[in-house]
Amino acid sequence: MRIMATETKKRVAIIGGGLSGLASLKECLAEGFEVEAFEARPEIGGQWAYQPVPNKRSTEIQSSIYDGVVLNSCRDTTSFSDFPIDPARYGDYFGHRKMLQYIHEYADHFRLKKHIQLQTKVVSCVQGADEKWTVKLQREGQEVEERTYDAVFAASGSYTTPLLPEFDGSESFKGEFLHSHYYRTAGRFEGKRVALIGFGSAAVDLACELSPGCKEVHVIARRGGWIIPRYVLGKPVEAWDNRATQVWVPLSVSEYLQSALLNLVQGKHPKVLKPDHSIMAQNPTVRSDFLERVQFGTVQPHRASVDCFTENGLRLSNGTTLDVDVIIACTGYEHCFSYLPSDVLRTPETPANTVELWKLMVPARYQNLFIMGLLEIAGPLAPACEAQARLAVSAVAGRVKLPEGQQREKEIKQWQARHAKEFVNSERHAITEHYAPYIDSLLAPLGANPTVGKLVGQIFSSGSPWKAFKTLNAVYFSIMSSAQWRLCGYGKNEKLARETVLRVADGKAELSEDELRYLM
Repeated sequence: MRIMATETKKRVAIIGGGLSGLASLKECLAEGFEVEAFEARPEIGGQWAYQPVPNKRSTEIQSSIYDGVVLNSCRDTTSFSDFPIDPARYGDYFGHRKMLQYIHEYADHFRLKKHIQLQTKVVSCVQGADEKWTVKLQREGQEVEERTYDAVFAASGSYTTPLLPEFDGSESFKGEFLHSHYYRTAGRFEGKRVALIGFGSAAVDLACELSPGCKEVHVIARRGGWIIPRYVLGKPVEAWDNRATQVWVPLSVSEYLQSALLNLVQGKHPKVLKPDHSIMAQNPTVRSDFLERVQFGTVQPHRASVDCFTENGLRLSNGTTLDVDVIIACTGYEHCFSYLPSDVLRTPETPANTVELWKLMVPARYQNLFIMGLLEIAGPLAPACEAQARLAVSAVAGRVKLPEGQQREKEIKQWQARHAKEFVNSERHAITEHYAPYIDSLLAPLGANPTVGKLVGQIFSSGSPWKAFKTLNAVYFSIMSSAQWRLCGYGKNEKLARETVLRVADGKAELSEDELRYLM
């Protein structure tokens, strides 16, 4: 990629009003684009805008959030890079209501809401020979209309269409069979025998929610997995990781150290759950009490796959038969963008369990189309979505030129080969990446990756050499505040970022006066 001069003002469509859509909107407005954002629901927030489920299944349920959900990432890493979360008002970890509150505060602070057209569904997007996009959209109760844009940011999320595998005999089961997408609270399952198929975050969370009131809870884990506690020795688990270990230490060494720490603080995983893959080869599953419930016997794990359904439950591949009242498939989601061309993510020739997206964002065969937030990462999603938006906006503006044609395809294939070596070969992990290295790779073309050289340079150029030195130390050896990606390069907010990085590293209980001043 090379830096280029900014071109004329662009017209951009953003589809979705969640984390990635709002970050894209904010960056587009900062660039001076003419931008319109469309959200099919009557409110912003995406997944974090909780939707109660009606008594029967409904295709209109877009949020997968259940009532008891708690963030996997902690407050001090979760925020957007230029809008810190106030520790005086938010706990170390928090639920969906507080997360939605933060999203609204972000949208209000940057005056985003007036640019979002709610209850407006995008029907289709088609690219013409001139590389412009014709977008068909429909407001609720109105006719379909067409508009033309220079670029489209598809930020509608990847947790809307449940992936429900076909199980032999499922139609014969006399109990209740549902996808975890439709689960909200444990109350209606009280006293029942429940089986959960899968071993990701949803399965582990639901097992812990259901086990106090259910007669039995079974978890069917085909290959096991690593369960990470939220706290280690009284600190959020992310406090034991830092930029130095993510970008300097070889992956194999980092995995060994993290596995050793995990085994030290919570003991080794039970044999039935211990996976064959390494700790960084999977999407993180964070829950502090799951292994306790396994040891108590209130959650019963089974290292097997589903052989078939029976009238009364399940028969597993290891020969075990489970008689249950409810089966919940925690089997993930389809990577589905119904309003985009069918070959945006894959073609029939695409290798299994991967996608054809450069940087998990730019399709191989289309120009000026960006898939935002289609990402699983060992860290908070907001900073990664924001980094995607910063690079995409710079590409549309002409500031950065992305690889095209054969070069783009070559780099996608190189990424696919690396990805196959580093992550579990499954559909669930097709869009998984490492946290800091991935964000750095997006922001390096903008000079916004906080390298040692850049931070050392600020010691001599900032006018506050001691504060700049402390910032360098905090960025590399303290908990990973997302503000580090606003310290330098295009789009930097150095004064606010420095105060946030230092405050987070010091563990202070409220935003500093300087942070509040720079946020005004």
